[in-house]
Amino acid sequence: MAEAQIFDARSGERSSVGLAPRLEVEPKEHVIHRAVVAELDARRRYTASTKGRSEVRGSGAKLYRQKGTGRARAGDIKTPVRVGGGTWGGPKPKGPRYGKRINRKEAKAAFYGALSAKAREGELYVLDSLEFEKPSTKEARKVLEGMGLSGPVLLVLDRGEDDAALSFRNLPEVTVVGPHEYGVYEVLRAKEVVFSRAAYTRLAGEGGS
Repeated sequence: MAEAQIFDARSGERSSVGLAPRLEVEPKEHVIHRAVVAELDARRRYTASTKGRSEVRGSGAKLYRQKGTGRARAGDIKTPVRVGGGTWGGPKPKGPRYGKRINRKEAKAAFYGALSAKAREGELYVLDSLEFEKPSTKEARKVLEGMGLSGPVLLVLDRGEDDAALSFRNLPEVTVVGPHEYGVYEVLRAKEVVFSRAAYTRLAGEGGS
C-alpha cells in the first residue's frame, strides 16, 4: 500500500499515512506518457512562420524571355529555387486544434497515477505545521534539510500560505506552485513532491488537478 510521508515542520517528527482513496490508483505508463506529451505540446506557441512566394517582396515579371537565351526557362524572382525567394512547404502558425489531445478522464488518471507512483517510491510528502511568522529563506532551508531532501522539489502550497511561498521560492532546488498550477510533467520532473497539509487536504477532497 502506497503511503505519504508526513514531516512535522515544527517538531521534526516523522510519520506516514495511507493515500487518499482518489490517489490510490494503478499508474499506467502509456497514459502518463500521453498526458506529458499533451501538456508539453499545449505550451508550444506554434509561431514559426515562413513566407511563401506570394508573400515575398519582388517583381512578378518574368526574368527573361522563354527561348533563345540558352538558359533554363525561368519565371519571376520570387520562385523558391532562387536565393531570397519564397519558401515552399515551410512552417506556418497553427491554432490549438493542431495540438496533441487527451481526454479529461485520461488526464485525471495520469495525474493521480503519477502521484501514486511517487508515493510508492517514498517520494510523496505532507508537510505539517508549516507556519512562518514572516518570509524567511533561512527557515525554509532548515525545513528541507530536516526532511533530508536534495531536490529538485515540487512544493504545493494552498491559497493563503503566502509567507511560506515567499520563503521557499528563492531556493533553486524548489519549485513552488499553487493548487492548480502544476500537472503530470511537473510531478515527474521533481524528485520529491511535497504538499502542505492544507494543499494535500484540498487535493484529496476536490477530485481535480
